[in-house]
This record gives sequence, structure tokens and C-alpha cells, in this order.
Amino acid sequence: MQHPPAIDPETHALFLDFDGTLVDLVDDPQKVHLAPDRIERLRVLTDRLSGALAVVSGRQIADLDRFLAPLSFAAAGVHGLERRRRPEADVEILMAPEALDPVRDGLAPILEENQRLQLEDKGTALVLHYRTAPDLADLAETAMERATEGRNDLVVMKGDNIVEVHPAGMDKGKAVDDFMTSSPFEGRVPIYVGDDTTDEFALKIVSKKGGIAVKVGAKESVADYRLADVAAVHDWLAG
Repeated sequence: MQHPPAIDPETHALFLDFDGTLVDLVDDPQKVHLAPDRIERLRVLTDRLSGALAVVSGRQIADLDRFLAPLSFAAAGVHGLERRRRPEADVEILMAPEALDPVRDGLAPILEENQRLQLEDKGTALVLHYRTAPDLADLAETAMERATEGRNDLVVMKGDNIVEVHPAGMDKGKAVDDFMTSSPFEGRVPIYVGDDTTDEFALKIVSKKGGIAVKVGAKESVADYRLADVAAVHDWLAG
């Protein structure tokens, strides 16, 4: 795979994953940090792209706003179940959190018995973290499968030391596809940069659209371009 070309502010639309792309992965997802100069670089890029920069993440948009303050940006949160189509727009919620109540109840006993597992409740998605307890990976995956058994309206995805459930019919690729249908993204060539399994949906969509799909790290990917790590992403953004 090759290094991605430089961003063209006149023709490109830029979509960036957050964890593992803009910030390094850490044991506590609430303790990530983005240096002020990197946030300023994103602000400059957003202006140069006329707003056609979006962060596409499994996190809630409220969390992204907190970590990236004072940056204003378009965003897809919880793999697209939350949307902010332009930097100044309101956040749209596409699914009610109550749909996951039975899953919460099903996971409760496992969490009580295995307190090294951490449940991140995003409202419209639930994430079991086992980064600090890798020996519990099989248990986490089995517990989520049992808690969602018979729920064809839900999808379970495995990521980097996590197993996540959210309503079916939505992923990062569909979110990017939707962004590309309206201003300020419409008519531009999409670039997507991401590191995880969940980013492959978006990388595939961008490739099909003739855009630039960029994988961060060494994992197998459909992407044609690659950046080594988070530092390499920021070096590329600066270029």
C-alpha cells in the first residue's frame, strides 16, 4: 500500500475516525487527549475545506465535542446513529436508547461477576471493553451474543479489544454515503481515514465512489493507502 496523496481543499471531502486515528488508543477511553496544535490544524483544515470535514466515530458526538473543543465540525457519532451534517447544525438522533434495555439487563449479571469488564453505555449502543482484561475476550463476546440472541434488529461488531452492539441498518459507511448527498460534502471526492474493523465499511464505500481510502496501522484492509500510526496521520494532515 502507498502513502495517500495530499488533501486538495478545492475538491476533497475529509472523513476522519477518532480513536486510533486522531488519538492513540488508551485503557480508559475518557482519558484520551488531543494536543491544542493538532486541534488548531483541524480547524484550519475545516475552514480550507469549506466545512467538508467530518469526524466519524463510534463515540457519541457530545464526547467528540468535549475532546475536540473549541473545534466546530460535522460529525457522525455511534457509527452514524447520531448525525451533525454541518458544523453549525443540531445533532440528530436516529434511534431511541430504550431499544437496548433488554441487552442491558442481559449483560448485568456478567458485569457483576466480572468487574474487570467495562460497559460503555452510549444510549444507542453498548460497548463491552476488555483492553485491561484480555483474558476475558471470549467471555465478553459470548455474553454479548447471548444478550442479543434472537434480536434481528441489532448488530454485534467486534473491534479493538471491544465488542459492541447497536441497531442494525447503520454503519460508518452508510453515514459517509449519507453525508455525500448534501452540502458541504456533495460533489467532492471523499477521503476516509480509519484504523479499526468498523472503519472498513466506510473505506469500502469511499473506494467504490472513486475516493481515497486510508488505513491506519498494519491490519488487513480494503484500503489502497496506508498511514503507519496516529503520528503519521497528523503529519499527513499538516502536509
